Amino acid sequence: MTRLIGNSLNHLLDIVVPRLCIACGTFTKGQTPFCPQCEAKIKLILPPYCPICGKPLPKGNQPHICGSCLQEIPFFDKARSVFYYQNSIREAIIKFKFAESLSLTDFWVKSILKHLNSFIEQISPDLICPVPLHITRLRQRGYNQSWLIAKKLGKNIGIKSRARVLMKRKVTLDQVGLSMAKRKLNVRNSFEVNPKEKVAKKCILLIDDVFTSGSTVNECARILKKSGAKRVYVITLARAISEI
Repeated sequence: MTRLIGNSLNHLLDIVVPRLCIACGTFTKGQTPFCPQCEAKIKLILPPYCPICGKPLPKGNQPHICGSCLQEIPFFDKARSVFYYQNSIREAIIKFKFAESLSLTDFWVKSILKHLNSFIEQISPDLICPVPLHITRLRQRGYNQSWLIAKKLGKNIGIKSRARVLMKRKVTLDQVGLSMAKRKLNVRNSFEVNPKEKVAKKCILLIDDVFTSGSTVNECARILKKSGAKRVYVITLARAISEI
C-alpha cells in the first residue's frame, strides 16, 4: 500500500512538475535524473581492470597491474570508480559540482551502493572522508560535493563519516590541462591531517568526484598514511580515461 501511494505521488509530480534531464534538459520521467537517450550513453567501469587503481583494461584481458602502478606504486591501497567520465555522466558531475544540483547526491550514492557495495564490504572501512576543498574555494562554492556523497554514503552503510579529516592548506592550480608531472607537483604538500582527528591504525575510505591522473587522491593517501592510517581506499563517481 505504501509503495502504491508513493508511485501515485511520483506520477502526479511528473504531471504537475515535469522533470528535466540533468544532462540535456529535455522533459523526462522515471527514477533516474536522465532521459532514456542520455541514460543509454552512460558507461560503467566493469572488469577487467587494474586491481590497484581500477583502470579499465581491454576486453578479454585477465586482471593485471597496469603500467602506471608498476612504474610507481600508489600510496592508496585500491581505487574504484563507478562510471566513465564522459557524455551524460560528465554533464551531471559538472552541474553537481558547479551548478548546485545537490539533488543528485541520492543518485550518486545509490549508484555507488549498487555497483561497488561488494568492494566496500571487502575493505570494511573504519571511517569515510572526502577530498577537501581549500577554504577559499569552499566559501565560493558553498559546499564540498565530495563531502555530500561521503556523508550520505556513511549514513546508508552505518560507517562514521567526517568532513574535516583532511584539510587543504594551500590553493592549487586547476589540474585540467596539466601534465602528469605537473599534476603531482601541483598537489604536493597541499593537504594535511586535522590534528583534532584520529587516523592512526584506521582503514579510511576516501571519496572524490572524478579520478583523472590520481594525483590528488594519491597525495591525500600519502598524508593519511604519514599520519598513521593503516590503509587508504578510494571511491570516485567517475574515471576520466580514453575509450577501451
